[in-house]
Amino acid sequence: MWNLGSLESAVMDRVWASGEAVTVRDIAGQINSSRTRPLAYTTVMTTMDKLFRKGWLERTKRGKQYVYTPVEARDACVARLMRQVLGRSADPEVALLHFVEGLGRERSTALRSALHQLPDADDADA
Repeated sequence: MWNLGSLESAVMDRVWASGEAVTVRDIAGQINSSRTRPLAYTTVMTTMDKLFRKGWLERTKRGKQYVYTPVEARDACVARLMRQVLGRSADPEVALLHFVEGLGRERSTALRSALHQLPDADDADA
């Protein structure tokens, strides 16, 4: 998912879930609490540095360590990735139709609700 490796995805999941700036130690502790074989601190540090260099994380110096925050919220990231994928289609309308056909009832209802929240094209011109 996200074009990230499994550890990068695990780190991003935890950074997004935190809702605040996090340190490497914070994330390493969270990841290691669910593993039988802990990851080295330096492994998590290298992964977070890679995510920073790839543009997924921002970092600022706080004392002697960096604190990290996501560049964008998870939902904004998902929306951006969906637009990128749709932009690769030769026929976006057909791609959207295939996408919508694969949605279950709950997600289809959520999509209808989201579309109703958008201003009408006629209203935007006025």
